Amino acid sequence: MKDLLKYTYLLDLKKISENTERLWERYQEILDDKKSTWEDLNEARAILFFLGHIFVEEIALGSLEKRVKFVRPAISLDNFLLAVDRKDAAVLKKYKNNKKFAKLRDFYLIVKGIKNRKKGEWYLDEKRFIKIYRKKQPRNYF
Repeated sequence: MKDLLKYTYLLDLKKISENTERLWERYQEILDDKKSTWEDLNEARAILFFLGHIFVEEIALGSLEKRVKFVRPAISLDNFLLAVDRKDAAVLKKYKNNKKFAKLRDFYLIVKGIKNRKKGEWYLDEKRFIKIYRKKQPRNYF
């Protein structure tokens, strides 16, 4: 998680992608292992919370918010997100040769891929996690 923060700060897209995949694989590994302990499941819980909320909603959005203001011609964060989400041809054409815009777009698409990741029918395989977590939850857990 620390490395993902570092590479987000550096906006190293390859490393961001590698680190999010590494976290996802570790999460799946814990859920797939029948011998996962309560401690392992809490690691999976931390990964789920970090990837599903803290990273996509706080860190990545904050990173975009701070950087989009350096794109010229100026574009607001909302308009940037809408243009990328809607594949707005007019806006995308305007920034076609803008390296900053392109890098932020690619970063946003990585983040959006995390945010929209599903396994089965549930976001981030959350239903399976909850089922396993409840099974292993100690009786005296509050």
